[in-house]
Formats: sequence, structure tokens, C-alpha cells
Amino acid sequence: MWETLLGGFLAILGGWGAIWYQLRNTRKNRMDEVTAERKVTANAQAYAYMKHIQSSFIQQDIKTTLNAILSHEQWFFDNRLFLPGQFPEKWLSVRNDISTLSRWENTPSKTPEQLEEMDKRIEKNISEAIDEIYKDMDIKRIELSSKQ
Repeated sequence: MWETLLGGFLAILGGWGAIWYQLRNTRKNRMDEVTAERKVTANAQAYAYMKHIQSSFIQQDIKTTLNAILSHEQWFFDNRLFLPGQFPEKWLSVRNDISTLSRWENTPSKTPEQLEEMDKRIEKNISEAIDEIYKDMDIKRIELSSKQ
């Protein structure tokens, strides 16, 4: 009789253990799915925003570019955990450098060389931020070839 009770108890314990293990794995898998979805969405938005900032930096005045990056600041802080690699650091560097460049516009003591160096640093950080997205998504940049 004890053997039957012990067998029943072990069967119940084994069933409970199997359910607990399955539930734990289901939760983990669901969390991984949600994280992956958020990462893909964050990467797509990060790419679009950084390309917009890059375009604004090339085509607009520095104040417009600064406003463009600041308008996405809340999005950045809401999504920084899902952004790839060095992207958050690059974003902050671009923002800070554009802010500095904006202040420099009214400072006659800055030489053209200093302004050019800052422009190059901003362009480099923008390019590296976009590269982080490509690397995270495991895709290549689209390279256009020109026929000579």
C-alpha cells in the first residue's frame, strides 16, 4: 500500500514539475519574442530617425538639425535598451556635438578648421550609428554602382 501511495505522490510531483518547466520555458520564449519584436521596431525607427538627422545635417541649418534630434529624444530614452551595440552612445555623441556646433555658430573665435573637424566627427558618428543597425539586423548596406 505504501508503494502505491509513494508511486502516486511521485507521479503527481513529476506532473507538477513538468508543468512548471513547460510554463517557465513558455514565459521565457514569449519574453524573447516580445524583445525581438521591440528590437526590430526600434532598429527600424532608429534607422529612419538617424537618416532624417543625417539628411537634415547635410541640407538644413544646424538649429533645424538640433530640433530634429531633440524631437526624437523621448523615443530614444524609451527604446535605448532595445537599440543595437554602440548606437545609444553614437546617438548621444551626435546630439551633443550638434548642440555644441549650434552654440559655436555664434562664437567668432572658432576657426573654420575646428568647425570642419566637428562636422566630420558628426558625420562619422552618424555613419557608425547606422552601421550598428545594419550589423544588428545582419544586413548589408545598399551600394550603388555607377557605370563609367
